[in-house]
Order: sequence, then structure tokens, then C-alpha cells
Amino acid sequence: MTASEMERLEALLRVPSISALPGHAPDMARAAAMVADEVRRAGGSAEVRATAGHPLVLGEVAASSGDAGAPRVILYGHYDVQPAGDPGLWTSPPFEPTVRDGNLYARGASDDKGNLFMLIAAVQRLAAAGALTVRAAFVVEGEEESGGDSALDHLAADTEPALAAVIFDSPMVAPERPAICTGVRGMVYRRIRVRSAGADAHSGLFGGAAMNAAHALMAVLAAVTPHDGRLPDALYAGVAPAGPAEVEAWADLPPGGEALSAAGLRPADPGAAEGFHMRTLASPSLDVHGIACGEPGAVKTNIPGEAVATLSLRLAPGQDAPHVAAALDDLLRAALPDGAQMAIEDLGVALPAALDAAHPVLAAAAEGIERGTGWRPVAVRLGGTLPVVAVLAARGIPTVLTGFGLPDDGIHGPDEHLRVAHLEVGTRAAMEMLGALGALGGHPT
Repeated sequence: MTASEMERLEALLRVPSISALPGHAPDMARAAAMVADEVRRAGGSAEVRATAGHPLVLGEVAASSGDAGAPRVILYGHYDVQPAGDPGLWTSPPFEPTVRDGNLYARGASDDKGNLFMLIAAVQRLAAAGALTVRAAFVVEGEEESGGDSALDHLAADTEPALAAVIFDSPMVAPERPAICTGVRGMVYRRIRVRSAGADAHSGLFGGAAMNAAHALMAVLAAVTPHDGRLPDALYAGVAPAGPAEVEAWADLPPGGEALSAAGLRPADPGAAEGFHMRTLASPSLDVHGIACGEPGAVKTNIPGEAVATLSLRLAPGQDAPHVAAALDDLLRAALPDGAQMAIEDLGVALPAALDAAHPVLAAAAEGIERGTGWRPVAVRLGGTLPVVAVLAARGIPTVLTGFGLPDDGIHGPDEHLRVAHLEVGTRAAMEMLGALGALGGHPT
């Protein structure tokens, strides 16, 4: 990127726009205003729209020809970031962008401010050169990291046709191997609260006879967590199997054992490394994220009266989210020991989506990426969840989901970073991609 572009990106990275923490509301407003200013810098119009949550940035940059009928392309991203966590785990402060060993370190460097800025810079450069052949419609939200719905509601209600949507918010599969996503997993997110008594009790007086809420919770979780890599059959309902071409493409990805090792992780079971891509890209998976009961830090031999856990079920493309959510809840309730009480809190449901790599829009985008980078993108599903993709799919808008971060960028963790060279590479790729979409014209199906 140019020195000016890098300076403006670093200014955006300095803003701690943490959507999950209410105290950062002023920072959210400041980051939204900065994004709107960048859209205006391209010669477009921009609005910072108040929502029930955090501001939504909406903007449009006209095609250089001035043709109001030029193809409309929605450019989606988010300016909010995850909390930084323990600052002692960062080599440099999370909101002081630092270049080190060819990487730009900061919270949001990869997810998603750095990737978003590539799209913005591409539109700015094309507009300045009089070479923007599409109408670039920006939708940039501040609630992606905290489960808000403002962008989803806006896109669902938007009635203006669009040729395509472009999102830079997924990783490359490896250096010099960008990806175009052919599907995203959905999610069922739950908090379960198990109660066995109105208060804790002394284990010396009642241990072995009194119900223990922690034990009851363990029984409930054991009924839905994987055994030898397999979930209960009911949680696989509706899975659209990965096709032969997709399975063949997995050969271009790093081996599962290597991917786990690079992330500092151990295989869950003997078959996890070999089945890594099937499990993480094309199958449902369930993980427990947090468990709480009693006072683990104290020397206190009580029997907990209450225990709490959060868990999520990732849904594979093809699955009916409400149906599988109901099946999950049924499994949890069936495993509850007699006499215990349980409350299941719905923390959100996101739909899975499948995308066709052979669609003219995705094919043109792939060609644009290859022209801009010299790297042929791999068509592969994403194991993560982006609710916006399902909303766009429901509207019949083909979505190009890609990005120029790497799997080891440390997103959501300490020392998040992005290769500095990828900022320019991604910007050039975005320019070529927009040019390729403009050449399509109309609304191909």
C-alpha cells in the first residue's frame, strides 16, 4: 500500500472499536466515521446510520462512466474487533500498530480492518483513475463480532438488485494460495444452566448422596459432545455431502496434522488429523466454550448447586438450522438426570450457506484474483460462520468470499497480524476482481 494508505489504515487500527464492550461505544462511533470518510475519499456518498446497536456505515461510489445502470456490487466488511484479552500476551500493544518482520501487528489487522481496507483502497484507486466500472455499494457494520443484526436486517430489506457481493473476511489456505469460499457453516449457540439445589452443600456431610450440579452438567454435555469424532446422529440431519471436486480440492490444502500442529493444537482423537478437512469444512461440529461452577480457585469442598456452560454447534451447508437446533435441545434435555433442573438460553442461530464455484460471478472473481496476484485461488468451504452470506444467498446474490490473511494470523488471539505485502497484493486483487465483475455486466445467473 502507499504510505498514505498505510497511514490511514494504522489510524483506524488505533481505534479500539470493541463492539462487545459497552464502554467502547465512543470508539465504535469514531471508527464508523473514519470508514465513512474513506468512502467519501473515493468520491462517493456515505452515511453513518444509527441502529439499536452500533453504527452501520452505508455508502456508494458511482461508476466512473456515470452510468446509473452500471452493475451494482455490494462490498461488505466490519470495523469492529474482538477484545484484546490479556495485554501481557501481546509483544506490542494491541492498539498501537507495529510493523515487525514484515507483518503488521494490531487487533483487527487481519480481522477485518486490514482486509476491509484493501477493498476500500481498490475502489479509491479505480475511481481516481476513472476506471471503476461498477457501482460500489458499501455495507460496513460494527456488530459482526458481537452478534448484532443491523447489517443483516439492512441487506434483507434492500430491494435494489446487485450483480454480486464481495467480502474480504476469510483466510488464504496457505502462502500464495488464496481461496474463494464455496460454503460457510451455520451455528446454534446455547448457554445451559443446570441446578441441583437452592444452594451449595458441604461434601463431607452430603457427598455421595446429594446431587451435584457439576456432575449433572457433565452428563448433559457428554450426551452431545463428540465421541471418536462422531456426534449424535440427529445432529447430522440434512448435511449436503461434499462433492468429488471439492474433496479433490482439499489435496491443495495443508494436511490436517500440519494445520493442527501449526496452531499449537493436538488432534481430538486418532482419526482427527486424517479427517481434518471433512470435519472442519463439510460437517457439523460441537464445542464447549466455557464451564463455570463453584470456586475453582478456592479450597472449598462444597457440592455445587448450580453449573453453567456455553456451547455451539456449527452447522454444515444443507442443514436446517431451526430443525437441528431443536434436535440439540432435545438431546440436552434427555440427558438431564432426574431431579435436576435445566434452562437452555438461545444465544443465536446463524444459517449455513453453499456457493457455486462455477457461477459466472465466482469464476470472474477467481480470474481477477489470478490476474492481480499471479496466484490461482482454490475453491473451498470455510469452516467458520458468516450470517451475512446466508442473507445474501436468500436474496439470490452470488457472494465472493475471500481474503488475504493467513491461517496463522492469530485472529481473535494475542499478536494478531497481517503480512504487510498482502495489503498491496489484496488491493490489486480487489481492483482486478471489480474490473472482471464490471465486464460481466447485467445480472448473470
